[in-house]
Amino acid sequence: MITFSYCLDAAGNLVKLDLTCQKHGLIPFASELVSSADELAFPRPWTKSVADAVNEVRFVPSPHVAGTLAQQVHETRKLPRAAYVFVPRVSEQPQDNQVIELIDLFDELPIGHEGRQEIEKALADAGVQLIPLISEFHTELHAGKPKGPISSYAKPGWLSYSKVYRKALVA
Repeated sequence: MITFSYCLDAAGNLVKLDLTCQKHGLIPFASELVSSADELAFPRPWTKSVADAVNEVRFVPSPHVAGTLAQQVHETRKLPRAAYVFVPRVSEQPQDNQVIELIDLFDELPIGHEGRQEIEKALADAGVQLIPLISEFHTELHAGKPKGPISSYAKPGWLSYSKVYRKALVA
């Protein structure tokens, strides 16, 4: 039985899936970021491409992918797209109230204030990241009503491996 597969996250990053993993997050079975969207758009010789990932799954004989998430990749030669952005798993989940307090404090500080960077780092160390700017609207990640492609956020969003703490507010 195959133990891995791949998908693209909402930002277009190539994510490896560990099908033996029992911990499910926003992207089920997500285990590691293989190639960023920028690396896929402007690949270097060592960048693993979407085609490489598909070929790796297709190399496994059909009977070994039947009934797994890899079966879709094997049959369609396309990677599924997740509705969320990949965030690495951390060993200890932070307490929600502490995360919310830091997010609120982040919002109170002016743009460019060094405290914002410290808060962002503290949250990243706890496995909570800013939702990156994604030009297309995703209801799972965004709130508001866009008037075309998204070029900025009125208020940043935050998520972890297993939870969206706040959706990004589009202007």
